[in-house]
Amino acid sequence: MKYVFFISLFLFCLPGFLMAQSNKGINFQAIARNNNGLAMPNKLLNVRVSIKTDSNSNKNEYQEMMPVTTNALGLFSLVVGQMETNKTITLGPFENINWSKSDKYLQIEVDTLGDFSFINMGSQKINYVPFSFYADNVGAQNINGIIGLSQGGTGVDNLKDLKVLLAIDKINNTPDSLKPTSSLITSAINTKLNKTDTASLSTRINLKLNSADTLSLSNRIKTITKTDTSFLSARIDSKLNKIDTASLSSRINKKINIGEIAATDITAALGYTPIRDDYGNFYDTAAQPALVSTATALKFSYTGLANNINVNNNTSGVPTKITVVHAGVYNVKYAIQILKNEVGADIASVWIRRNGSAYLNTNVNFNISGSGIKNLLTGSYYVDLGANDYVELYYSIKNSSSIPTGTLLQANPSRPATPSVYLTIDRIN
Repeated sequence: MKYVFFISLFLFCLPGFLMAQSNKGINFQAIARNNNGLAMPNKLLNVRVSIKTDSNSNKNEYQEMMPVTTNALGLFSLVVGQMETNKTITLGPFENINWSKSDKYLQIEVDTLGDFSFINMGSQKINYVPFSFYADNVGAQNINGIIGLSQGGTGVDNLKDLKVLLAIDKINNTPDSLKPTSSLITSAINTKLNKTDTASLSTRINLKLNSADTLSLSNRIKTITKTDTSFLSARIDSKLNKIDTASLSSRINKKINIGEIAATDITAALGYTPIRDDYGNFYDTAAQPALVSTATALKFSYTGLANNINVNNNTSGVPTKITVVHAGVYNVKYAIQILKNEVGADIASVWIRRNGSAYLNTNVNFNISGSGIKNLLTGSYYVDLGANDYVELYYSIKNSSSIPTGTLLQANPSRPATPSVYLTIDRIN
C-alpha cells in the first residue's frame, strides 16, 4: 500500500499570517510526494492540522480537517484557523489560542484513502507569532518600561512627575483661596443670578391670586344645580346590582381552581396516561479504532435534537454515556458504518450496556467485508431505565483494520455526510 508523505516537510512549509478584523489565520503550503520521492499531482487528500503546546503531547489547543487537491506540481495550500469551504473545525475556535502562554507546535496528518485513517507527518515548533495574535492575550502586568505620550502612555514612572505633568502638583496642602478653579466653574459663578436680578420674578409672585380673589369662581361652582348631573345620575341608576349578576356569579362559583384537578382526573378524561416527551439523537463523524478483541465504548461528540436526554463523559472524559432524566421504557436504535480496507472478512460484535453492565440479549455479531466495502451495522432494542440511568453502545472486532468511519459530504448528486456512528433514543408512550 502506498502512503503519501512529505519530503523535508517544514522546508516546504511556508507559513505566513493572514489577519483581518476577526478572521486570523496561518498560510500553509506543502508538497505531497509518494514513497519514491516523486511529487503527486492532482491528488485528493484529507489533511488534519493540530496546534499544541508540546510536540509529544496528545492535547491539542486547536484542530481542523479539510480535503485538498494537489496541483500539477503536487503542491497544495490552506489557511490554518480561517473558515474555508468544506473545512471542519474539530477543536477550537482558533481565536481562543493563547499565543503568549507557551510555545506552539504545528502537527500535520494526512489521509490518502478517504477513510479518515490519518498518518502523522510530524510536528514543528512555530518560532514566530505575529504581534496581533500575541496582543490578544497581553495584560498590563506584562508591560515593562515607560510608555511615551505618543504611544498612549504617561511618559513618567512615578506619582510626583505625573502630578507635575498634569499641573495638579499643588492640590495637596493648599489653602482654599489658592486652589485652582476650572474656567467652566469660574464662568458659571460669574453668570449666577443676584437678588436684584429676580425683581421681575418677585413682582409676578406678589401679583398671584389669593383666596379672596377666587370668590367669584367659587360662587359659580355653588350655583351648579343637580339637574346638570341628571345624565350621570341616570347612568348610575342603571348599573347592575348583585341580583342582576346571579347567573354570572353561579358560573364563577363552579370554576376549577388551580390544584383541584388530580393526575387521575386527566388520565380518566383522556383514556390513557400521558407521558413526558423524552427523545434524543446523538452521533459522531470521527473514525473510532479499537484494539483487537477489546470491548470499546463508542463516543458521541455531537447532539442533534434532544429533550430530557443528554450525553455525558465517562471516567476517561469521553462522551459515551447517553443519560435520561425520567424513568421509563426507551427504544434505542443505532447505526454504525465500518470500513475494512484490507482484503478478507471480519466479525464485529455490538451490544448495549446499562449503567456499566451489559444489557441482557442485546449482543449481535456482524460479518464484515474487506477491500474498502462500507458495512452498515444496525440494531433496535427496548431498554428499561430508571431516572438518571444511562446506556452505552459497545463494540469489538477481530481485525484492527475494521474501523467505524464516517463519510464526508458527497457530490453528483449532492449528499450530506455519513456519521461513523448514529444513535436515537425515545421514551415509549
